[in-house]
Amino acid sequence: MKSGTVAIIGKPNAGKSTLINTLTGTKISIVSKHPATTRFRIIGIKTTPSYQIVFVDTPGLEKPRHHLGEIMQSNVVSAIEEADVLLVVVDGSFFNEQDEEILSKIKNMKKSVIIAVNKIDKINPRAQLLPLIERISREYGVDRIVPCSALTGENIQELEKLIVENLSEGEMIFPPEYTDSFPLVYKISEIIREKVFEHVYQEIPHSIAVEVEEMKPGEKNKEVMVIIANIIVEKENQKKIVIGKDGEKLKAIGSKARKEIEVIIGKKVYLQLRVKVIEKWRDRPDISSRFGYGSI
Repeated sequence: MKSGTVAIIGKPNAGKSTLINTLTGTKISIVSKHPATTRFRIIGIKTTPSYQIVFVDTPGLEKPRHHLGEIMQSNVVSAIEEADVLLVVVDGSFFNEQDEEILSKIKNMKKSVIIAVNKIDKINPRAQLLPLIERISREYGVDRIVPCSALTGENIQELEKLIVENLSEGEMIFPPEYTDSFPLVYKISEIIREKVFEHVYQEIPHSIAVEVEEMKPGEKNKEVMVIIANIIVEKENQKKIVIGKDGEKLKAIGSKARKEIEVIIGKKVYLQLRVKVIEKWRDRPDISSRFGYGSI
């Protein structure tokens, strides 16, 4: 059997989260059209009779602007150092200096590097792909390049095959039934955060966190899971935005999140959401670690 770890790296909004979900065949990481949504170092696992791939989805590589950003970038560095294979995701529809900077950093790394030129479904005409692939190969010395679309699934099987070819023989890292190593409480908080993003991203780009305060069976009906979660913002006016007029936005967020949470835990859910203000929480290690973001 072949096995190993694959770190998925790239600039924000290159499609890393969609790619890990497509490769594993299950929703591991939250997906948003907006950049810099991934904060955790998320592990997704793909196991077949002949191989096990442990994917590590990382936050986008960028210059940190606060303590939380420093933690996120530290997670990226650790994932790169520990990985057997680096899967670099570049945005084929918008290849720019951020992609070039990342490729420059991994140019002389002494480990297997694969480039996924993602979002080819957005490239028209497709003839524009070949010069980009040739340029990446020529300037960065990488010949393992797969043009693909994480969104449509195009060439994903070819990408997975190439990953397996670059793994070594070894034992399983995780039991075969595992699809991820993400604690349930963090899965729930990420689902809620994703739904908040869908409703208020334009007004509150990155200052949102979610903390699951309580999760327990219902007192009257044990088949119902009661979940109390706090949506954290940094300013009082942001709290009003999340709640919305007459609480409409918060109700919509809760309704969408509840339906998805019920799918992953397999039972009915009573979800109570509250919005709390913690000023400058992203620069407070004591607070960010409470939300599961760890420390440097």
